[in-house]
Formats: sequence, C-alpha cells, structure tokens
Amino acid sequence: MKNNEVDQKELDSMVEYCINHGANYFDTAYMYVDEKSELAIGKALKKYNRKDFLLADKSPIYKMKTKEDVRRIFDEQLKKCQVDYFDFYMCHNINKNTFETYRNVEMADELKNLKKKEKSNILVFFSWDS
Repeated sequence: MKNNEVDQKELDSMVEYCINHGANYFDTAYMYVDEKSELAIGKALKKYNRKDFLLADKSPIYKMKTKEDVRRIFDEQLKKCQVDYFDFYMCHNINKNTFETYRNVEMADELKNLKKKEKSNILVFFSWDS
C-alpha cells in the first residue's frame, strides 16, 4: 500500500499464495484503506470459487443513521466485495459513543433478517471499547 492506495497486483499475489497454501479466511472492513479495501479484496477473490474461502466484513456504524442504512450499506459492501453473502459480519467498536446508534438502527434485528435471507452466515461479534 502506497499513499493509501491498494497495490492490486501485490494483493492478488498474496491472496493466491494464501489460498494455494491452505489459508481461506479473509477480513476486510468498509473503513480500511480509505474505504478501498472491500473493492480490492473483491477483485482479488473474484477468480476463486466462493465456497473455497471465508470472508469477514464489518459494519461502519459511523455511517448509519437509520435501520434502512443497515441494509443499504450491507448491500453496498456485498457489491464492493463482489460476493452474494458474508461468512462473518461484525459489529465492533461498541462503546459509550456508539452503543445508542447500534440500538437506534436496530442492528441486531436487521442482521437477523439478512441471515434469514441467506445474505450472510452472520456470526455477529461485539467488542467493547471503553
């Protein structure tokens, strides 16, 4: 990565090496690399069978104001990653500043609905930052 840009060729090479050597878990987030990480990992993983890797993403709670934002942003993340579902979708950075937002946007209920629609094998992880 140079100047907050993803070196796609290098990332492609790293993903290929990982998959060829048995690694199958990839983690990204909306906010990583100035919001370019999801696009880059999507391009890198596109040539592999979706069943051959696990993909984790994270909620950008700072972008969510309504429960409709949860679904809209989640769908945007799927599109950027070029996948139909996430294996893991994490709610993280829950703290005294973000807790009310998670509650107000009904994050837990929205993620349950997405899981029912097979958009994710959602395993919701919560971490608490003080």
